[in-house]
Amino acid sequence: FLHYKAEYRIRFLSKTELAACGQDAKNIVSLGTAGFIMQLTNSLVTICANNVLSVTGGDVYISVMTIISSVRQMVETPIYAITEGSSPIISYNYGAQNNDRVKKAFRLLLCSSLAYTLSFWAIVQVFPEMVVRIFNSDPALLQTASWAMRIYLGASFMLGVQIACQQTFVALGQAKYSLFLALLRKIILLLPLIWLLPQLISDQVFAVFLAEPIADMIATLTTLMLFLLQFPKLLAKNQQPGGR
Repeated sequence: FLHYKAEYRIRFLSKTELAACGQDAKNIVSLGTAGFIMQLTNSLVTICANNVLSVTGGDVYISVMTIISSVRQMVETPIYAITEGSSPIISYNYGAQNNDRVKKAFRLLLCSSLAYTLSFWAIVQVFPEMVVRIFNSDPALLQTASWAMRIYLGASFMLGVQIACQQTFVALGQAKYSLFLALLRKIILLLPLIWLLPQLISDQVFAVFLAEPIADMIATLTTLMLFLLQFPKLLAKNQQPGGR
């Protein structure tokens, strides 16, 4: 049906066409790699944190980490939805050399993301037990999970800034910056901190949960500084004859 009846027919590419599409495929893969790494590292962080918690805290804290991971997904998923929706708008106007609309779209993206993360952060800090009850009503876990979640998500309000800036780099075709930032928060910062902090702090369980907000703060500040440095340069270059 797709080959004979569809409006846009599917066919195999010739060798010449494959060679011509090589650069396009490379660009697509490079821009998608950052998102892939971010999703992959979420699993790696959970595995490493559970491994350390199994030694320092026991099975109860592994259950707590499972709850917190689910709550964190509630924080991140809507932000990614917002950024994915804004990316085509930013990319289109960047390609059209309409820098004013690029800046306007980014400001709207940043404000929307930050407003959501601030709101969710406030709910988690003020009503942690209410959030935990969404996933588990066991009294034995309720108090412990509430305590741990407030620590683990202590800097989650900054994620709106970090993800908005990182995804804007993707929309502007700057895969190298986006890839670096994707690696920074989880691979370069968080994973080593999960192993290092329990060696430095007497309360080892607390140290594991503390690693996340420390990594979030450092990664967000680094992302913001890099974005403030590169974003004006990219827009200035985009206005030159010949564009990018």
